[in-house]
Amino acid sequence: MPYLILAIGLLIGIYALYRFFLTADVKQIKALGLSIFAVVIGVAILILALTGRFPAALALVAALFPFFIAYRRGKQSGESPASTSSAVMTEKEALEVLGLPPGSNVDEITAAFKKLMMKVHPDSEGSDWMAAKLNQARDTLLK
Repeated sequence: MPYLILAIGLLIGIYALYRFFLTADVKQIKALGLSIFAVVIGVAILILALTGRFPAALALVAALFPFFIAYRRGKQSGESPASTSSAVMTEKEALEVLGLPPGSNVDEITAAFKKLMMKVHPDSEGSDWMAAKLNQARDTLLK
């Protein structure tokens, strides 16, 4: 009987996670992952301490401390370059990104965009950030 209750609880939990992932955005998923990680580490430290292996618990804390510091520094340093692509780009910046002179026509903009995109596209081991900047520059100039 206990195994049946455990199985039903597990199925309900899996279904709840499935529903969560359908509606969650990336920040919520990252927060959930970090929370689960913190709970697992906390439980591991508690179990080690309660079973008389307190030095092992301290070693686990000491081993994870540099990762915690790196995470905190990453949070304090601000936004990553990929997240700044949503900022408004001026026409001058867009022309600089595409390497075009002022007054370029639609054909020149399109040709420069295609040429640069072939070099930096993520499918050809390029940069997601640069591809986003190129798309933003093209959109800015063609609007």
